[in-house]
Amino acid sequence: MSTRTRRPRGSLTPEVILDAAEAIAAQGFDALTMRAVAGHLGAAPMALYNHFPTKDDLVDALLDRVLGRFEPEPPTDDWSEDLRRLARAHRRLLVAHPWAVAPLFARPNPGMSSVRIGELALGILQRGGFSDGLAVAAFSGVIALNYGWSSFTAARDLDPGGPTADVGAMLEALSPADYPLTAGVAGEMGAYGSDEHYDFVLEQLVSGLASPRQDSARAPGAAAGRRPAASRRR
Repeated sequence: MSTRTRRPRGSLTPEVILDAAEAIAAQGFDALTMRAVAGHLGAAPMALYNHFPTKDDLVDALLDRVLGRFEPEPPTDDWSEDLRRLARAHRRLLVAHPWAVAPLFARPNPGMSSVRIGELALGILQRGGFSDGLAVAAFSGVIALNYGWSSFTAARDLDPGGPTADVGAMLEALSPADYPLTAGVAGEMGAYGSDEHYDFVLEQLVSGLASPRQDSARAPGAAAGRRPAASRRR
């Protein structure tokens, strides 16, 4: 009869637990449970609760850890170029962690790493002459672009053989008589979600922001003269 090897007392640390949690989440976020993490570590589930009282605490720490890997590029003297660089760096982070895209967007607790990203973005937009309300609106647009874009590419990367793997082939099967415009661009859809397409859309977004209105009376949150608190992760 074999006996289960116990982990040495004191060998569990928050970082060790988060390493195990990330390894499990990378294989499928739905599989992330306290029991699964404990099994991965060869520990009793109750041992994890000494560091993370609930699963939500563990997930929040894990997602904050991911956002903590955000690496901004050195600032330039051009705020619009810095906004482009920040957006691309944020997207690279999401691309590197496709399993985290949906939970990062869905969970309401922003975490301090998220606050750090927001602080950098708001500083860039302040340099561009944006009022508080318009800066929040502009930042929200960049974040929405990145999460929307990454949601598609993450699904494709996590399931290479899934329905999003070859959009072009799917569209080629459509009836040209019923969907002439969509069928006509089927060949172009192979680049759907590509870096080239992303850069084009990002450029249009930033260019459209290049001349912000100084009148913030119609901007979100401007009436109160305060910057609204962000409710989602960056």
